[in-house]
Amino acid sequence: MQLGDLELHLMMSGRWKADGGLMFGVVPKVLWQKQKPADENNMIECACVCLIARINGRVIVCETGIGTKLSEKRAQQVALREPEGLLHSLQRLGIRPDEVDVVITTHLHWDHAGGLTRRDEHGGLELTFKNARHFIQRTEWDFALHPDVRSQSGYVHDDFTPLDDGNKLVEFLDGDAEVMPGVQIRHVGGHTPGSQVLVLRSGELACAVTGDLVPQAPHLKVPWNMAADLEPLRVFEQKARLFEEAEKHRWLLVLSHEPEQPAGYLEEGGRWTPEPGLA
Repeated sequence: MQLGDLELHLMMSGRWKADGGLMFGVVPKVLWQKQKPADENNMIECACVCLIARINGRVIVCETGIGTKLSEKRAQQVALREPEGLLHSLQRLGIRPDEVDVVITTHLHWDHAGGLTRRDEHGGLELTFKNARHFIQRTEWDFALHPDVRSQSGYVHDDFTPLDDGNKLVEFLDGDAEVMPGVQIRHVGGHTPGSQVLVLRSGELACAVTGDLVPQAPHLKVPWNMAADLEPLRVFEQKARLFEEAEKHRWLLVLSHEPEQPAGYLEEGGRWTPEPGLA
């Protein structure tokens, strides 16, 4: 769709399943399963939603998904499908990986940053987007390198450490930043120390990629959050702030794990209206 000067393409960079308890934390299953039915293993359907944007001749990729580096056993555990979805989508748009200018992941968990790197034909690691600038919060990078015991399983060093090999493709941020005209990054924390939301602007119009601040449509309820959130109260505060702006200014929201209708608008009273052009 076209949003002012922004050309937006919503892509699935992979589909998978996640534990329902992980996705909804203290929310009782009797409530969340009405919206996200679980299978016999308590797993629910998830997507890795990627936004590709063209703005002022630049190509921006936000979120890279799980990628292709998971072992066969791990891929089966999470029922991974379409791991090459992002690159196939770029190919359909006529964009080569080396033509991507900016890459932004909301944080460095394996299901968001896995696509930053891939295996070459010899089994070695290589960057997926070799000419792109990658914007990451310094707090996220430092924590991902040395996570606490609870968070260790969420990070895979092979996903992101090749970025910092002296090629100057990674730029570390310390809070909110406008990394190029119309491309704003907001540090929200909460889920992880360096979680961030991407806000693309064109005049009065805006699109926000929420990451795991609002992973799926049921999380549009402020008190509903993930068990993996490190600071739940901060998540609630940042969600409330984002929702107030999104409703007041009619921002397009992109929910990073919603498999059905991941893009839409918050209406009065918190009602979710999907954007048909990006459904």
